[in-house]
Amino acid sequence: MYNFFAGVGNTTFNMFNSLHIFLITSLLFIVFLMFVYREKLKQFKYKENIRYIMATILLFNMIIYYVGMIITKTFNIMEDLPLHMCFVTNFFMIYILYKNDKKLYKYVYFFTFIGPMPAIIWSDLKFTYDTYEFWQFIICHHLMLLTSLYLLFVLDYKVEAKYMPKAFLIGISYVFIINIGNNIFGTNYIMLTSLPENTLKLYPFLKYLPPIIPLLFVGILAFIISYLPAHIINKLDKRELVQNKYIENKVA
Repeated sequence: MYNFFAGVGNTTFNMFNSLHIFLITSLLFIVFLMFVYREKLKQFKYKENIRYIMATILLFNMIIYYVGMIITKTFNIMEDLPLHMCFVTNFFMIYILYKNDKKLYKYVYFFTFIGPMPAIIWSDLKFTYDTYEFWQFIICHHLMLLTSLYLLFVLDYKVEAKYMPKAFLIGISYVFIINIGNNIFGTNYIMLTSLPENTLKLYPFLKYLPPIIPLLFVGILAFIISYLPAHIINKLDKRELVQNKYIENKVA
């Protein structure tokens, strides 16, 4: 039990192994199903209850993760403060889900991609099923992203292009603040000081670049990709609105 919460396992996690590929493809498949059957899901009687269930799972995931580290005395203030983009976004999503805050979601939505997407693709996990860190990662990244898209696809939360510049500015400002903190305290939050070893092993040329350059590139790419689902939904909603108006005028 100690090793489970201390993050010490027996089964090693390797980037792009069968388990990693399975997790990525499963995520994409669930997103696909959620999009295709979004209209049926909208008819689900307890669709709003799922919002509270997801919020509770995300909240308890963080509580268990940190309590586990505190009990096992493995919590390290230099590494484990909830300052990484995914952790901060998780807390905002918990608030959005409980409070049904659609205004805040318009900005936080982008960060449910910017943080989790690179982490999911280039995972820095060391062990798998026999550590809570593995399950915490799945909930904090995969489930949070799915929850964000559930709000977009099923609960009709809206995201528009006009919110992108402000969201991007917020993200850059946060990175700037964390970078200052890293330089002062010698930490490596958001991997701004050094990239994970497995990533450097996969892409050796990154050793010759400041971490901020590949991080900024990936962040911008994730930011652009994040708007694609919202853009598709907005176009479909607009088309449906035009069709409904046409039918109403025809009937009149």
